[in-house]
This record gives sequence, structure tokens and C-alpha cells, in this order.
Amino acid sequence: MTLRRKILFSFIGLMLINGLMLVIMIEAAYLSGDAFNPERGDDIWAPGLFAIATAILIGLTVMSAILYWTLERLVLGPLDDIVLATRQLASGERAIIPVAGRRDELGQLAESFNYMAAEVGEARTHLEDKVRAATAEIEKTQKDLAFTERLAATGRLAAGVAHEINNPLGGVMNALARLKKGGLTPERSAEYFYLCEEGLKRMRGTVRRILDFSRKRPEVAPTSASLAVRQSMELIRHMLEPAGVTLVDEVERDDPKRPDRFRVIADSGDLQHVFLNLLINAIDAMPRGGTLTVRTERVMDWIVVEIRDTGTGLTLDEVSASFEYFHTTKPVGKGTGLGLSIAHHIVAGYGGALTLNSNKGEGTKATVELPAADSGRAIKPALAASTGVRSGGTRA
Repeated sequence: MTLRRKILFSFIGLMLINGLMLVIMIEAAYLSGDAFNPERGDDIWAPGLFAIATAILIGLTVMSAILYWTLERLVLGPLDDIVLATRQLASGERAIIPVAGRRDELGQLAESFNYMAAEVGEARTHLEDKVRAATAEIEKTQKDLAFTERLAATGRLAAGVAHEINNPLGGVMNALARLKKGGLTPERSAEYFYLCEEGLKRMRGTVRRILDFSRKRPEVAPTSASLAVRQSMELIRHMLEPAGVTLVDEVERDDPKRPDRFRVIADSGDLQHVFLNLLINAIDAMPRGGTLTVRTERVMDWIVVEIRDTGTGLTLDEVSASFEYFHTTKPVGKGTGLGLSIAHHIVAGYGGALTLNSNKGEGTKATVELPAADSGRAIKPALAASTGVRSGGTRA
């Protein structure tokens, strides 16, 4: 209940009580006075009692109304102004309480509030200026950091590409120098030509991996992710024994009765690029040998491929940066830092996800999730081409 209602009900109650008390007092005086003689048959009610009571009620009502109006003007109205100004100040608006003609305590309170509101407004203005300045400084710092990161990425790319190209280029130039001198046997000349060809292929592969970021796949089609995984595993089998790595094959085969079980809408070459990159990374992460486990499964509308190694593992910072362009944990010349970023780009382009889970010293698990072709989630060929699904470099 508001203060106004409490005061109003109090006045009404007080008015009724006072009126009733006066009526009782008049009736008591009449009954105890000489004017009342029951032997004459006088009425027990004082003459004109109801008229007197009505007059008293009207008088009390007028008096209560005057008191309430005075209270409203002197107390309740100024309190309303203070409450309204407080709410305006809390919401950030300009708050001023009118104090014209007020010289009482409430007027002094209003003047104090206006002074406080002015101080708060000035402080808020200064704070907003500082926030804007700080925000501008943060944005400038972020732009500087982004520019610095681009420069660092460019430097890493330049270093990696330089080593990737310089090494085979040196071999090609040495082979050409020997061929230029002449005097070689046909077999030796053929060997040097082969070295030149291999060196040029390696340089072309490096350039192609960089250009793959802007090359679009014209069309894709339903293909078996399970088959792409098995084909990729066959391509790295020759690397297992020299590296001391044991392969655990948990890849489910395609079922002729359920041909769509592992089918996805994708380019088979793109899938092989992704799986080859993850398999080679897993082998490289086990310099002292270990176990490489590859498994596939279908989970509802998703085809899931897991490649797990028991290698050196990655720190949290290394996992976070794994998909950044040109980031690599391999020595300079061993890689350009584009493999995982391209693989991530390919998988995302097909509506899937590539994730890494790793702990330092405990190995790494790479998980590829792709929408099944019959799930309704898969990106259709026309859409995949229009959204710029990009291909990895080497095809098998």
C-alpha cells in the first residue's frame, strides 16, 4: 500500500472515530441532563442528534480534506519528485528536482540531491570519455597485434617455403651441372634426369599446396569415407616399419547390403588429402615408434573417423594454434604449416568438423566428423561448389 493511501485511510478512520465520539458525548449529556424526563415520555435520542451528527461529519470531512491537501502539497508531492528524480538518475538520464519556493527540510534535501546528481553526471561523462578512449586504444592494439601476427605468419611461410623449395632446387641445379659437363653414361644421365624431375615435382607440390586455398572444386559426389580411409592407410604402410609404428585397423568395411552407411557428399581426393595428412602427422609424432589406431563408425547422421597415436602429444596452446595458417610444430623445412589448416578447411567446407584432443606426452586423437549423404545434413554438390569447397594438394 502506498503512503498516500495509508494517510488517506488514517484520516478517514480518525474522522469517523472523532465523529462517533462526539455523537456519543452529546447523547450521554442529553441522557444525564434535566432536559430528559422519561416520565414525560421523552425520546431517548437527543433532539436534533442526527442533524448535529451530520454537521459534525461534514466539518470533520472538510477539515480532513484540508489537512490531506496540505500534507500532499508539503510532503507527498516533494517525495514523488525525489523518487522520480532518483529513478531518472539510476537510468542515466538528467535528474533535477524543482526547488523554487521551498525553504523547508525537503527543499534542502532537493538541493542536495540536485548537487549530487550534477556530480554524478559529470563523473559519468568523464567515465564515458575514458571508456571510449580505452576502447579506441584496445581496438588499435588489436589491429597492431593482427598486423604483427600476419607478419609473423608471412615470415613462417617464407621460411618454410624457402626451405621446401631451396633443398630440391639445389639438387636440381647440381644434377643439371653434371649433365652440362657431359661424359656420363646413359644410366647415369637417366638418374640425373630422374632427380631433376623429382625435385621439380616437389617444388610444384609446395606451390600447389599454397594455391589450394583459392582453388574451387567444380563438383562433388557421394563417396565412401571408409574407402578413402583404407586407401590412405595403404599409401602410408611403407612408412610404418621404418618408423617402428604398429597400425591397428578398426576401419569398418562397406556393407553391400547397406551401401550408404559410410557415404558422404565429398570429393574422394579431398578426403584422401585430409586422412593422409592426419596419418602422416601421427607417424611424425612418434619418433620412437608407437601405435597408430584408425577406426570408423557411424553415429546417427554422422560419419566419424578417429586417428589416434601414442606419440609426444601437444600442449593446450599447440592444440589451439594447430589450425592456424602456417603454424607448425615440425622443424623448419619439414613442413609449411599448411597441412592441418587445409584439412580443417576441407572438412568445414563439407559441413563437417575436424577436432584434436591431446595431452603432452600422452598422444593425440584427431577426429573427423562428416554428415552422411543420406542424412539431409550433407552439402549438395551444387552448394558445395558455390561455397568454395577447396581441395588439398596431392591426389592419390
